[in-house]
Amino acid sequence: MKKWLLTLIIFPLFLMGCDPDVKPGFSQKQLHGHWILTKIDGKDVSISEPRSVPSMAIDSDLKVAGFSGCNRFFGQVELAKGYKLRVVAMGATKMACIQEDEAHVEKVMTKSLQKWNNVALENQILTLTSELHILTFLPTDHSPEEESEQ
Repeated sequence: MKKWLLTLIIFPLFLMGCDPDVKPGFSQKQLHGHWILTKIDGKDVSISEPRSVPSMAIDSDLKVAGFSGCNRFFGQVELAKGYKLRVVAMGATKMACIQEDEAHVEKVMTKSLQKWNNVALENQILTLTSELHILTFLPTDHSPEEESEQ
């Protein structure tokens, strides 16, 4: 009787382990393209005019180039464990960042990209989560109306 009862208790625990895990991640090909930084730690990114919006472009060789708020940057995307990303060998121009909002965005973006980030790519929203910050990117062909519908 005790063995039967024990089986009834343990069996449902095994079934719970059968649910498919939803893993963060992406395919390498999905990263290719031009991405605009829209949020840092859940807050909208705002850059004073006439500056460009912070963004990055990743090519098929995983080379990255972009604009981080004040300066242009470039480097190589490194992938690990199927869902981690960082930018190595990053270089950048050295323009003076006069406005505080631009300087803050640039510092956060460049430092975060150089750390290992967990990557989630869902509904055309690329989310990079490092130990420092959460960066949210949209592809350039993504309209703001699509984001509000989701």
